Amino acid sequence: AKPTATSVELRPEIEAFITELADKHAIPQAELRAILREARVQQSILRAMSVQTTARPWHRYRPIYVNPDRVAGGLRFWNRHADLLARAEREYGVPAELIVATIGVETVYGSFTGTHRVLDALTTLAFDFPRRAEFFRGELEQFLLLAREGVVDPLRLRGSYAGAMGV
Repeated sequence: AKPTATSVELRPEIEAFITELADKHAIPQAELRAILREARVQQSILRAMSVQTTARPWHRYRPIYVNPDRVAGGLRFWNRHADLLARAEREYGVPAELIVATIGVETVYGSFTGTHRVLDALTTLAFDFPRRAEFFRGELEQFLLLAREGVVDPLRLRGSYAGAMGV
């Protein structure tokens, strides 16, 4: 018989993480355990994170990110979200054009936000990618805090293979 989520035993390092978060944030261990039992290690994520890349000169990237379609998309996005961008600029001191440009590079103005379940990505990287495990444990912690606040659904939210989420 296939094990159910409630019968899945968690690895000792995940149990230690649960204890640490429960103590640090006063979250019931059962709540954390219920979410983390649903996480699945994704080998495709480990492969994607392990691919060696080399830096390329700007002239190789420029046609991808600076072209008429990207500029038009940026203007549409900026016009659609002008009030919110202006507020973010006032409150955080980041110029709207930098916010728009970053969103354009990262998600093509929200048109591609990822296909991996964020819980799987962050858990995989936090416990099965030793080179950056400490960093991703911190990201997983923040993700679980967002879930606890009701900001995200930890079992449904999709993002990048590195756990990035949102626009």
